[in-house]
Amino acid sequence: MAAALIGCSSSGTPAAPAAAPKTAGSAAASPQAMQPKAGGILKYSVQADVETLDRYKGSAPTGWSLPVYYTYSRLFKFENGKDGQRASGKIVGDLVKSWEQPDPQTIVMKLDPAAKFDGRQPTNGRQVNADDVVQSWKRFAKEADSRTTLSNAANKDASVLDFEAIDASTVRIKMAFPDAQAMPALAGASTTIWVQPVEGIQGKVDLAKETRGSGPFWLESYQRGVGYVFKKNPAWHGGGGVMPYLDQVNIAIIPDRAQSEVQFRSKNLAGILAVGPENIPQFAKELKDTKIVTATPASGGPLIGLSWAPDQPWKDVRIRRALSMALDREAFVNVIFDPKRFTDIGVKLNSYWNTPLSAGWGDYWLDPRGKDFGPAAAYMQHNVAEAKKLLDAAGFNAQKPFEFDMVYPGVYYGRDWPTRVDTFQSMMSDAGIKVKHAAIDYTKYIAGYWRGGATFAGINQKNGAQFPPGGGSSSSALDWLGSYFTSKGTNNAVSTAWPELEQMLLKQRQVTDFEASKKALQDVQRYIVDNMVVIPAGPITETVDIVWKQLHGPGEVQGWPGGLPAATEYANYWLEGPIA
Repeated sequence: MAAALIGCSSSGTPAAPAAAPKTAGSAAASPQAMQPKAGGILKYSVQADVETLDRYKGSAPTGWSLPVYYTYSRLFKFENGKDGQRASGKIVGDLVKSWEQPDPQTIVMKLDPAAKFDGRQPTNGRQVNADDVVQSWKRFAKEADSRTTLSNAANKDASVLDFEAIDASTVRIKMAFPDAQAMPALAGASTTIWVQPVEGIQGKVDLAKETRGSGPFWLESYQRGVGYVFKKNPAWHGGGGVMPYLDQVNIAIIPDRAQSEVQFRSKNLAGILAVGPENIPQFAKELKDTKIVTATPASGGPLIGLSWAPDQPWKDVRIRRALSMALDREAFVNVIFDPKRFTDIGVKLNSYWNTPLSAGWGDYWLDPRGKDFGPAAAYMQHNVAEAKKLLDAAGFNAQKPFEFDMVYPGVYYGRDWPTRVDTFQSMMSDAGIKVKHAAIDYTKYIAGYWRGGATFAGINQKNGAQFPPGGGSSSSALDWLGSYFTSKGTNNAVSTAWPELEQMLLKQRQVTDFEASKKALQDVQRYIVDNMVVIPAGPITETVDIVWKQLHGPGEVQGWPGGLPAATEYANYWLEGPIA
């Protein structure tokens, strides 16, 4: 499975072959062939609030995501997988009804005449038009945090020059060069243009406090720190007069996982990440009317990012390889995910090693334990003796150990983040490496480390590394790799230290053949691992969740990694009956 390539007709874009779905191994997790029922209120919770309801004001996906996904539409989207099947990566229209590519640098789109904005003032249910699209593009190109992915004005390596309205229902995209990444980016969750009405862009409604979109739901109410109420949009152009099945979605903001677990037990929440992964097996044993659902591995590739500042020690490849070989990745899976707990209740989870590209990207991912990876795979094998030899050759030993700070934002990326660093610390100590915790405030971390250009220092000492989540909001495998391994990438983990790697990735922007693109990106993975540009540090399993049996959709509707999360999935969710 892979990201879809540039389309040439309204029938969608060529999709990569779909990988075989992974099943949970329990009857409870299997999709049920039942007819969806309309109606009902879905109740679930999230842990964090958003900064703003305006897509173009938030500083990161967590700053704006949830209300935008529910209430707005984009031009294109990735088709969901149904009945438990993995999504194929095929791109289909959202606001766009049909499109064509008359030449490699032009896309002409016809808007769906059924697409209408929120029925409240000032949009009053009017039709979405080309001016809305063009003005939303202008905001994206000027203000969006991901504008360097698409806007040539923001980044000369990005392809889109401009959007032009040909008539009220037709928009033309002009590109500076042919770009295989343009369509996946336009379908992605964080890199797309979420189309706002011109009334909102002109300030007739405060889009930071209210939404006026054309998506499957309307935002009925929002209380900061409390939660959201979304109501079904009965005229949603993507629903065929049927979807969304749910009448309403109530989302509570509950930062404390223990509290959300209490609410789940009391059937006040349907599930959907209400229960911590460590507690799911116990809940499944105790609550007979629940079911465990699984989905493909997350598309994020957690990594240990290194500083490429001139006075940092990471230019010595022997040190980088030693760090990787000190890690026991299978032991890490057992410590963090403890898959045996699920095996004991009939759910088999598989482990996957990221390269750092995650197995969530399907056929683009190259398994470092597989026969095709080549000699570089040795640097990902647990080999303490070899790690010590490499460190000794680099001038470090028991009398002079290699030391560095691991900088991370505490529990912001998950309650187990300190435990993960503890695990790295313990494993690396076996090779004589001293890792020190350096937990800092998220605001400082995001600016100075994850998105700080990879030229940082430690907190308590000079030597510094960082531990980001390897975020999965990219629209394709190429987009994800470009985000981390090019000097202008949103999550630049290389500074300007790897121009050869950067050119390998930029060259792929013009490759539209799936097999050629897959082969090239697998070569990129070999290059990253051979040189240990970062340390792949996030072995994972399938994602696991627990919900009440009355809820259908989780595990049955599978989203493409680059399109997640999106309310087009929740539009497919339905309740068999009240959760009581």
